[in-house]
Amino acid sequence: MSHLLSISLGPVQDFIAAARRTADLYAGSQILQELSKEAARHLANNGATLIFPADKDADGANKILAEVTADPKRLAEETKKAVQERLLGLWNETIGKLPAEQRNLIDQARAKEQLGSFLEFYAAWVPLDGDYPQARLAVERLLAGRKALRDFLPTQQNDDGVPKSALDPARAAVIDPRRWAGVNIRLEDGTYRPLRIKPTEHLDALSLLKRCYGALKSGVVVDTRTMARRSWRPEAEPDERYGEEDDHIPEPQPYLAILVADGDRMGELIARQDDPQAHRGLSRTLDGFARKARAIVPQYGGFMVYSGGDDVLAFLPVNRAVECAKELSDAFRQEVKGTLSAGVALVHYREPLSISLQNARDAEKAAKNGGRNALAVALHTRGGSPVAVVQPWDELSWGELLEAYQNRQITRGLAHELRDLVLEWQDGMRADYLHKEAQRVLGRKEARGLRIPAPTADTPTYRKALLRFVDQLIIARFLSGLEEEAHAGTGA
Repeated sequence: MSHLLSISLGPVQDFIAAARRTADLYAGSQILQELSKEAARHLANNGATLIFPADKDADGANKILAEVTADPKRLAEETKKAVQERLLGLWNETIGKLPAEQRNLIDQARAKEQLGSFLEFYAAWVPLDGDYPQARLAVERLLAGRKALRDFLPTQQNDDGVPKSALDPARAAVIDPRRWAGVNIRLEDGTYRPLRIKPTEHLDALSLLKRCYGALKSGVVVDTRTMARRSWRPEAEPDERYGEEDDHIPEPQPYLAILVADGDRMGELIARQDDPQAHRGLSRTLDGFARKARAIVPQYGGFMVYSGGDDVLAFLPVNRAVECAKELSDAFRQEVKGTLSAGVALVHYREPLSISLQNARDAEKAAKNGGRNALAVALHTRGGSPVAVVQPWDELSWGELLEAYQNRQITRGLAHELRDLVLEWQDGMRADYLHKEAQRVLGRKEARGLRIPAPTADTPTYRKALLRFVDQLIIARFLSGLEEEAHAGTGA
């Protein structure tokens, strides 16, 4: 008898987001992808027929669905063991690149314990008797139920008096960071890259693995400061700024964009697949979109952190973010025949990475909550309140505003004046008069060609529409990537 086996690997978001540097973030996503690939490879090499992903070497599938004829319980247990061994192998390969004197400073016993308890591996299976949609629903319900049951691990970790990890406070540190100042790791080409472990940065085994793995991949990683520079100097590369880590050199434009995108109603799309072959075809289609996304982002000067299935996480220059998001949406529509929702957060390069990532995820949720098939752009300045605008893809109206700013047709004071006008206008006053007054303010700012939304309803509704336009004006100045004085507050 054949069975439908579903496997989920984690932790995902928490592990990836536990990062202080772009390299940490990238390393987390790559390590999880490697572990997921190991699970898919083990299943495929032991007689299972993969459904999702369809290819054992596809990226990004932390959830695996396969048809198996062998004992599903035994195969799941063997797969878990193979993944745990691969994680240990990654540790040995990566840490092995450190100088011997540094390897000897690692608490290897505690590191092995942490590596052994890190993996969240869940599996469920049901008989596959011909009704594939029902079997898939049944196995997904079983898997969800299993994941809802917590594993209560022993709380005693024998770490009394040991500092907690700076990136994962649930785990104790395996290094004393005071003895890691200036440590470098050897790259494949024989050169070295610094780990930049600060004297107070206690790291657990997984965080140390990410720091070292990220340093080894430094040739492909683009840090947040370099990404901010690319809005005014597209050719900027990380190598130019080694040694600038703690300097106070001001950036002409210190903001970058973090893009998070996700397919809409993917559960419904999967539910329409009537048999394993159709589901396998959808898996290949999603893998094709992921490959296309990895090609699109660098065309806009961006850095792809993660692309798997319908999920995208990327860093972009602020002045290319909307264009890139739109092309990703078009590619998803063309490849998958579905719609994409995306969130773009404009954040300062010195902002803690975990906070900036959450801002981007919140923007993506706003796009979903705004009706899906939409783009949400959220501005998070260091001294002001967040400002966000959500628009459907076919109603995007950023181009005119960006062009006006880039051509210096409008100043940062315009948004302030319009906001003051709208807030002072009473609901009992006429909407058409408010529109004329807003046009007068606009004309005084030498942007007579710019279109202000005209009233289509009563005054209270029109006031809300104008305030959304003001928010868009504020965000557009940052999206324009202008080299001006430091962006303070949410002034336009």
